[in-house]
Amino acid sequence: MPGRFEAGRVCLELADEALDRVEGLVVFLRGAGVVPAGARLAGVDRRWLGPFRELRDCVAELVGAQLSGRPARPAALALLNALAAAAPPAPRAVRTRSGLLVRTLGGEPDCRALLAAVARDAVELLTDPAARALLRRCEGPGCRRCYLDTSRGRRRRWCSSEECGNRARVARHRAAHPRGGLSGPDPKDTAQA
Repeated sequence: MPGRFEAGRVCLELADEALDRVEGLVVFLRGAGVVPAGARLAGVDRRWLGPFRELRDCVAELVGAQLSGRPARPAALALLNALAAAAPPAPRAVRTRSGLLVRTLGGEPDCRALLAAVARDAVELLTDPAARALLRRCEGPGCRRCYLDTSRGRRRRWCSSEECGNRARVARHRAAHPRGGLSGPDPKDTAQA
């Protein structure tokens, strides 16, 4: 489900995006913090979707390989490194009317700069032993989402407690209460007695 932003890393958020609409890409870029909320993104168009899908698939492959303990295709690593080589958007600190400093960008970023920002996040994740140790795959049935487990005790099991966690709790409840949770005898059985 796009727009949840619970994975703990920008690159992991990208790996869960459908990226079938320009509006979805803009929601991802803003919501995952790739660009600040007020940054102009007038240049985003359908041509950006293909490169971001390529990066999404690359990150998903590399993270999946990391979690399974197998090497990823050399082409995936080469693509990630090539995308990370570009300069990311330059941040600037500006004062609001109330005097607070907020982050903005030096100008409107292009596709290549934003791809670089996400690719660099993936490089940092995959090369940092402490971050890699927190990498998990959701245990929810049918969910393939990955996240960083920063919970106390490192016992987080789902990408989202509200989504996959709730589904698991409902399934566990239904298995324990096969008649829909009714307690006592079935009303049909007592009516026939």
